[in-house]
Amino acid sequence: MSFWNGNEKSPILVGPWGGEGGSPWDDGVYTTIRQVVVVHGAAIDSIQIEYDKKGSSVWSEKHGGNGGTKTDKIKLDHPLESLTSVSGYYGSLSSGSPAIIRSLTFESNQAKYGPFGYEQGMRFSFPMSGGKIVGFHGRSGWYLDSIGFYLKQLRSSNPSKSLVPSQSLTPNWNGKYGYNAVDGTISKGYDIVLAVRDRGDNYTILSNNYTREGSLTQEFRDIELRNKVTYGVIKEPVPIGPGPWGGDGGKPWDDGVYSGIKQVYITRGEVINSIQIEYDRSGQSVWSARHGGSGVTTHRIKFDYPHEVLNCVSGYYATINRDERPTVIKSLSFYTSRGKYGPFGEEVGTHFTSATTEGKVVGFHGRSALYLDAIGVHMQHWLGEKSSATKSLLSKYFF
Repeated sequence: MSFWNGNEKSPILVGPWGGEGGSPWDDGVYTTIRQVVVVHGAAIDSIQIEYDKKGSSVWSEKHGGNGGTKTDKIKLDHPLESLTSVSGYYGSLSSGSPAIIRSLTFESNQAKYGPFGYEQGMRFSFPMSGGKIVGFHGRSGWYLDSIGFYLKQLRSSNPSKSLVPSQSLTPNWNGKYGYNAVDGTISKGYDIVLAVRDRGDNYTILSNNYTREGSLTQEFRDIELRNKVTYGVIKEPVPIGPGPWGGDGGKPWDDGVYSGIKQVYITRGEVINSIQIEYDRSGQSVWSARHGGSGVTTHRIKFDYPHEVLNCVSGYYATINRDERPTVIKSLSFYTSRGKYGPFGEEVGTHFTSATTEGKVVGFHGRSALYLDAIGVHMQHWLGEKSSATKSLLSKYFF
């Protein structure tokens, strides 16, 4: 199976990148892009696209709010010029606010446009792949919360030499769909592997990027087994800490390693539906993606960072109910240098804890889909003293 699935008419769905706020939107697939209007200030406030549909101009709705201090128009030399790639940054505007698109850069087969907005936060990009963008999708509210696009093969070009199709990977992640891998070198010291899922309908999804070392097929299987997953291209594999604990459903994710944890958002119902973390990276706030689906109740655990340090995570995992699988996280508790937060959720099923590993929590990894299926932590040795209250709590619950 090739990168383009052997079907020139089948576009692939790429992304979206960004936050989970706002409402989802999807413009669908067109012949090509004529123009993009970007309104921005401290972030990308809105985006509006002029598509071409078999020679006719079609404008999308404005995706985003009415703010912004500057408007930029990227008018392509249609039909000779095609939009081929979008990159940018996403993150929060202030502590406690959700992640949104902060900056966008557009590339065509003739020129580069941007950056528009502020290049702060987490960078996202997609390598040149011998295709053109034929539609956009994402989430928006007051701002452009996230963005992705549809990519279609260019008739006049061959698939990029930097992306090489590999053999199919087995076993399948969810037992239903087949996956293929596409690997390639983006620049010196950086490799990328993308998982391509054949849905059997009119497009294929390019899933999360994976780190790669050595032989593609075997190493990719090993990486999947170790859940070494990242949402961008990284130079070195991320070390896996304790866990993950829970079920084997959903898709693996890994936020990587940071300086510390500022706050955690949890949504739950009968189980833990999702988790989202605000990390600190050398003084800069970085929000993770929301891992999981929507819940009925939301909990915000804000630590007095950097004076308060998260040093232990515990909880319970079990099946959703007696008759329904899969196994998911049912409850979570957080222990810091000052005390305990939680439990959040119902403490039933199998207990787990990271207390056997000393240090501070500097990152999370796990599995998720509609629920938080599994969770683990990255630990770093911490020289600070734990308070007597924390010691007594750990003694009470774990020893």
